[in-house]
Order: sequence, then C-alpha cells, then structure tokens
Amino acid sequence: MSEDLDDDLVPACGSDDLSVVVHWEHDGSGLRGQVVAENVSDHVCRLANKPDVTPLRINGKPLRVSTIMTMEWRDPGYVDLQPGQSAGASLTWGSWCGLPASDQAQVVWPGGSAVAPVAGPTQPECVDGTSSSLTTDWFYVIE
Repeated sequence: MSEDLDDDLVPACGSDDLSVVVHWEHDGSGLRGQVVAENVSDHVCRLANKPDVTPLRINGKPLRVSTIMTMEWRDPGYVDLQPGQSAGASLTWGSWCGLPASDQAQVVWPGGSAVAPVAGPTQPECVDGTSSSLTTDWFYVIE
C-alpha cells in the first residue's frame, strides 16, 4: 500500500486493470489456494474487500457453490497496486459433490470482475455426500 497517495484519488481496479488467476492445491480431500490479481494497467488502482469466487461448469455457467466472506475487520480494507504489482487473497473449498468444475472461475471484486483461469485441481473431492462453500480472505500485496 502506498502511504503517500490521497485516498480519494485512487480509482478502484476495473476489469481491464487486472490479470487474474485462481491457484488451487490439494489440502487433504479439500482445496486451498489463492486468487492472484496483477495490475496490468499504467496507473495505480485500489483493490478492496474480499473477492467473490465462483467456479464455472464446463459449459461456462456458474456452479451452485457460494462464497462465504467472514466478517473480521481489516483496516484498511484495501490494497493500492502500482503497475506490475500483484495482490493475493487466500481461498479454501472443502467438498464438492455437484456437476464438474471447469478450468475457469468467475472472480468479482468492487469495481470489476474477470473469468479467470484455474491452475491446479479444479474441484475438491466429495466428502460424505455434502458440498461446502468456498471461503475467501482479504487481498494483500504479494511482495
């Protein structure tokens, strides 16, 4: 985060400002990973809150899996990304027993969205016949 920027002058990162990828790895029968968003614009932009991540089916339609965003407070609740700088947000997904996920996910943040490629496994195992929600965490600057 840049301390010398006037908070009112930093625009939200839009869809064209970021290149977004979802990375997953196995964690037992579930998955853990992160959303990585790189500022590919020529200006600083603000990435706020936690991302909403929805895995997509092979036909491109969303899977019926919800994203849980816990209510812990972070101050500030954003990161300011310089051109070429990246931010990450941690993800977990415990179980999926529905239609197969593709190698793409819809990622939404205040100010924009992207259909992001998925690196690694595309869905967790089905555990006890019950699907679980995804959880996401706050964006942080990747050093």
